[in-house]
Amino acid sequence: NSDLMVQCGTSMITLDINLCTVQWAGFNATELALNGQYSNTACQGSVDTSVNPPVVHFQLPVNQSQDNSCRQSLQIVDEKPDPTGPFSSFLSIQAVITGYINTPRSDQGLISYSTDLYYHFSCRYPLQYLLNNTQITSSVSVATSNNNGTFIDSLKMSVFNDSNYNYPLVVPATGLELRTKIYVEVEADNLTQFNLLLDRCFATPTPYNMSQSMQYDFFISCDIANRTTVTSNGVSTVARFNFEAFRFVQHHDQAKSSIYVHCMLRLCEPSKCRKRSLVPFGKESSESTTISVGPLY
Repeated sequence: NSDLMVQCGTSMITLDINLCTVQWAGFNATELALNGQYSNTACQGSVDTSVNPPVVHFQLPVNQSQDNSCRQSLQIVDEKPDPTGPFSSFLSIQAVITGYINTPRSDQGLISYSTDLYYHFSCRYPLQYLLNNTQITSSVSVATSNNNGTFIDSLKMSVFNDSNYNYPLVVPATGLELRTKIYVEVEADNLTQFNLLLDRCFATPTPYNMSQSMQYDFFISCDIANRTTVTSNGVSTVARFNFEAFRFVQHHDQAKSSIYVHCMLRLCEPSKCRKRSLVPFGKESSESTTISVGPLY
């Protein structure tokens, strides 16, 4: 195990193998390859002699897109994290990426005097995470995160004034008319093997905090409020819904009522996006993500 160092990044898995072990076993560094892809130069390692001991360096993209020719195995599990590990505050680890680095075996002869090298590695990731509130300066917000253990590079929540989601919502100085339809879109970038599922979307009269009591739910799972329509959820990396503009009663003495829109979301396998999780829908936890936009007046 000490011959292999693994770093499980958010977009790239990096691996370093002790070069001395490779040479002692009678192999050149170029004979090692990721996941048996010996003829693919992208899956071969590069020698780094600037470190002590020198290593053979490999890189494997986390995603499973077309440009990831080295491939890997992705398993969806539900296991308790190591209480002393980096995800000790999480309820569960749900994604495990596994792979191997080895040398080609000879098919000739009955016996061999060379040692076959085989290095197995795995990386564990949660599929839910916490994104802190982002200060909103307009009706469209972009929230980015590079927290360890996530597959998301960025989340974008936007509001539009048309059902085709072509024209960003412009809130006039006097505020929106009551019952104006507002179209909300949440999109995840750099997400290939998972869909985005809006778990719960709700509104608050002020910027959101976890202890806030005044919350109006647009929907929790499949429980949808009147005058709210969910048009796309859990089927791709984009989720959409719309609602009609309203006033918070507590703003009865104000000319305009402010609305902040928030969505808690999780990642899921495309074939299992509608299956209920062990964690109840709509429950705030250290593994969930909340993305917000507002104020709308």
